[in-house]
Amino acid sequence: MNVKHILAVCVALALSACRADYTVHTTPDIIMFSADNYTLGVIDSEEWLEIPVSATDAVDYDRNIGVEVVAAESSAVEGLHFVVESNTLTIAKGELTTALRIRGLVENIGVGEELTLTLNLVLDEENVSAMYGTRSEVKLQRCCRFDINNFVGDAKITSTWTMQYMNSDARLVTTRRGEKANSIVIEDMFYEGYDIEVVFDDSNPLEPRVIMADAQVLGSTGEAFGTIYGDGKLLMSEPMGYTSYFGACENFMVLYTMMYVDNVGTVGTFVNIFEWISEDEAERIRREGF
Repeated sequence: MNVKHILAVCVALALSACRADYTVHTTPDIIMFSADNYTLGVIDSEEWLEIPVSATDAVDYDRNIGVEVVAAESSAVEGLHFVVESNTLTIAKGELTTALRIRGLVENIGVGEELTLTLNLVLDEENVSAMYGTRSEVKLQRCCRFDINNFVGDAKITSTWTMQYMNSDARLVTTRRGEKANSIVIEDMFYEGYDIEVVFDDSNPLEPRVIMADAQVLGSTGEAFGTIYGDGKLLMSEPMGYTSYFGACENFMVLYTMMYVDNVGTVGTFVNIFEWISEDEAERIRREGF
């Protein structure tokens, strides 16, 4: 192949590449919220939270989009429960996304209160898809910053285990910091001399989890059942299909546990609700009982 032939091939390839870069899209440019609904955890009234808006095509100019709060379909009130940074968004030239930024006003959102706001994009008709629409519902949920110290001290347990095997509806225990990060040790959880360690996972404030990764000895079968089964150890572990969790605002924990004896069988799955209480309340319970 001679030099002229090589140059001709290179020029042809270059022109082909240029034509590919400037392909004209015949499909409409659709703009929409990236999801039909969102749940935002509000921890700090000064924190801006983002709700993504997407386009199907990048274009060579800025696109301005209007956003409105549909007050008639919202239980959250603008200015009382949340603040919108701007009602105009811009998808910059060559970009596919932008985001609406809002601040939840945590002091006006109650713990456990469900507040929603409906948002609507103000678009030209050609930018609207009948399939995806222009609206998104946002739920504001109050969250609290996790502090392990709030789960150290005196706690009351209400447990289906104590109801079934200890003839008691509730039990008072003491907890302390564990050796693992974000862990606590429940001293003498059900039987004296047998402590249980759990770990708090606060990586997602909307889904706080409690983890008990390893099986632990809860007590002896003799003390629990009045006789020895297997090796005499009553074990506790996480049951399949159940997620244990905690409340950082209310200082409680729901711990699901499976009790069993190795090489013998499973006793059952039990739910244990922990509520951390004040020293004064703990002293009153020790003095007067539940």
